Amino acid sequence: MTLNDFDRIASVYDLLARLVFGKSMVKAQIHFLPKIPAHAKVLILGGGTGWILTELFRMNPLCKVWYVEASAKMLALSRKRVNDEWPVKFIHGTEENIPLSMDFDVVITNFYLDLFNENALNEVVVRIKSALNVNSIWIATDFVNNQKLWQRVTLRIMYLFFQLACNIESTQLPAWKTAIQKTKYKKEEIKSFYGAFIETVWFTN
Repeated sequence: MTLNDFDRIASVYDLLARLVFGKSMVKAQIHFLPKIPAHAKVLILGGGTGWILTELFRMNPLCKVWYVEASAKMLALSRKRVNDEWPVKFIHGTEENIPLSMDFDVVITNFYLDLFNENALNEVVVRIKSALNVNSIWIATDFVNNQKLWQRVTLRIMYLFFQLACNIESTQLPAWKTAIQKTKYKKEEIKSFYGAFIETVWFTN
């Protein structure tokens, strides 16, 4: 089975997220979208079913998007949401398939970096950075572990589930904020959701 393969749960992924986290995951992912500059070239990695495209173009109709998704079924669902007039380039793949010639203004990694173990994550982050311009913005939304018992238990259950259902690479939450900061990005703003179990962070280069 392919690593990090979400095809098996693509049709129910959003429902599962709502059942467990209510609207928190959605609120976290859209929190910084209004701040994205007009006309920005936006790279979205692991966008899932594509609902974020509707929100992004509602708030910023002048941006251009490159949408990279490893799951063919997720990508198919995303295509169905797109207005033909929206400038979206769909790419079936991973960070390995980012068009490095584009020099992106913004990258969005929502619940993407948690898929990788620590060693792989550092390589992934460096590769992403290589596709961004010198004044770029990195918006990352993901889970955090504040060592509260309920968070540790929830993370353990989640990783067991996704290992069985999607063969994800990681077995525990990696230090994704630290990995981004190692590439000289700085945390400018942080907003917490769901009892500080989910954070969205606005990084600048």
